[in-house]
Amino acid sequence: MTKQIKISAEELSKLYEKKKLTTYQIAEKFNCCQATVWKRLKEFNINLRLAGVKRVNISEKKLKDLYLNKKFSTWKIERITQIPRGSIHRKLKEYGLKIRDRADSHIIFPRENFSGDLVEKAYLIGFRLGDLGVRKIYPNSKTICVASGSTIKEQIDLINSLFKQYGRVRSKKTRYNKINIWIALNESFDFLLTKEIPSWVEGEKKLFLSFLAGFSDAEGNIGIYNNQAVFQIGNYDKNLLLFIAKNMNNLGIVCRGPYGSNMKNYTHKEGYHYNQNYFQIRVGKKDSLLKLFGMIKPYLKHKNKIKALKKAEDNIIYRNKLKEKK
Repeated sequence: MTKQIKISAEELSKLYEKKKLTTYQIAEKFNCCQATVWKRLKEFNINLRLAGVKRVNISEKKLKDLYLNKKFSTWKIERITQIPRGSIHRKLKEYGLKIRDRADSHIIFPRENFSGDLVEKAYLIGFRLGDLGVRKIYPNSKTICVASGSTIKEQIDLINSLFKQYGRVRSKKTRYNKINIWIALNESFDFLLTKEIPSWVEGEKKLFLSFLAGFSDAEGNIGIYNNQAVFQIGNYDKNLLLFIAKNMNNLGIVCRGPYGSNMKNYTHKEGYHYNQNYFQIRVGKKDSLLKLFGMIKPYLKHKNKIKALKKAEDNIIYRNKLKEKK
């Protein structure tokens, strides 16, 4: 028995046979599950009402709206209509409505398939490797959950813009002005589950540049230090940075690194803790920076990174003009 309840055969018979309460109503009254009530009815040899004896008054249109359109569970439909779940299931079959499996039953809000565009896919893979946690909520789930968190509003806005057309986006502000964000996607986004870079990413220049833009929007830094523009990316994954540096150099962009830093177990003054050693790659030569910025600009989506790129370009142009005057 799921839960022990104190109820006599006489009381149960009165509620079920005389007052005609449903097993759900009785279960609610005694704060137990419906299965417990069914078991007690059998134990006390109380005649069970057959689903077909009483006419089930629910139209196909209404059941379709509740079950398919609104994605209500049969439990919730029972509470709304006061029709037993067994009868709801019978009507679903009678009307030819496909009964959801466990995975489908968790899907309430509408979802759209991924567009299939390889440029967009390359960007999302790059961004995922930099800033997104991706998982299935349970092994056989049809839901792919994407999550992240940031104190930078533009970062959260970007994530929202990347996925809002595909699934439900939720966000919540936490302590220290951090915003956590979650998106529920369908299985067409299973390419985000792995952290491996597909070989096709370096098959075409535009695909690699879109991948690089995604990763840069997540992890890159475009800044001016000591009056010199710099592009750099930091990450724990040295092999990932080697892959990026190799492909940038193949495009004629001089990229140095990865440079390692012994940051394991170090806690930054702002409270960020490094679990592993950290690596960086860097582009500092003016001609390489201008070439990189020209190539990557069409693919960047982060507002702050786009603004930083423009300032870095202006810095290089200004320095070149000063050099020409000398």
